[in-house]
Amino acid sequence: MESLIESLVAQRINFIARMATSCECNHAEDKELALVWIAELSAPYEKRFNSYQSKQESNLLGNEVSGNNILGNAGSRED
Repeated sequence: MESLIESLVAQRINFIARMATSCECNHAEDKELALVWIAELSAPYEKRFNSYQSKQESNLLGNEVSGNNILGNAGSRED
């Protein structure tokens, strides 16, 4: 169901963008309103993307740190 909603939002964004760039839309206020609508429609997905991206970066950093600890401990020996 979520992918259906995402698809509808993407279609709406596409439609609004096409209407705003068409020859029939010559008023600056209309174009500004279209940009506001696009921003409102895309805001939740931008937040989700940024959250996903920061999770990926923290996972990469976590793997690097744990990898350094493993390598660091492998070189030390107690004889």
